[in-house]
Amino acid sequence: MVRQRSAKPLSAGSIPAVASNFSVPANFNFAATVESHGWYRLAPFRWSDKVLRRKERLAGATVDLGISFRRGKLQVSGAPMTDELRARIARMLQLDVDTAEFHVLARSSDVHAWVEEAGFGRLLCGTTPWEDAVKVITTTNTMWRQTIRMCELLVAKCGRDGAFPEPADVARYSEAELQNDCRLGYRAKTIHALASGLTSGSIDLASIADPRLTTEELFKSYRKLPGIGPYGAAHLLAMDGRHDFIAVDTEFRRYVRDTYHRGRRVSDATMLRRYAKWGRWKYLAYWSELWNEAP
Repeated sequence: MVRQRSAKPLSAGSIPAVASNFSVPANFNFAATVESHGWYRLAPFRWSDKVLRRKERLAGATVDLGISFRRGKLQVSGAPMTDELRARIARMLQLDVDTAEFHVLARSSDVHAWVEEAGFGRLLCGTTPWEDAVKVITTTNTMWRQTIRMCELLVAKCGRDGAFPEPADVARYSEAELQNDCRLGYRAKTIHALASGLTSGSIDLASIADPRLTTEELFKSYRKLPGIGPYGAAHLLAMDGRHDFIAVDTEFRRYVRDTYHRGRRVSDATMLRRYAKWGRWKYLAYWSELWNEAP
């Protein structure tokens, strides 16, 4: 996950006329969920004036969704509320993730005492596991501004009418085209392999991301995807609302070193032990600390 809580909005404007609304969990916080990490800055998301917008392919057409939160309910414009759209919004905002246990645990920690009142605990996701997998790949071994640019170019080149591209939209281009036109670097190979595998059926993402799997099984399953290692698998688990594994990266090491070890170099195992008491909420416990540290 990527911090970008204080980033400036990418666009402005008022939300179109409301098409429908629906209820959310009692401890849901819309802004905290949208700004939970940097996904809201990656195309096709646009976040401004407390309205989350994105182009989305639904039933063979591209719609321009606007999502806001008023009077305790989500309000959605741009398309009629179908079962498909409802499921995508629920995934996007993790409405089916129960964070109550995490909030209970946070009450006993001074560092996390703010979590429950803030309604923090849900993460902004793509509307499909495919989108999240591609975006996770674009975060590896690069700078955040380059990740933003990769996603912008990928949507511009492969997406239809500004929506996030479907696997077939990406697979029809060569690795060289993706590398050159979308500035993907070595990631072009793995993103193309993932798109081609999903298009041909040689990769069954529904089985790989089967929610009936245990977290340990799902972690191993995600690692079967092209370009997804331990960091990526932990990140994808978090998108499922499972926080048993921490995605260890340079930011995790920096934060734990500076916060708990006075800048001293310590092993990854030592750093991870600090969050062992959080059980299945390890990653979220760490992430909420990092998120709260952001200016």
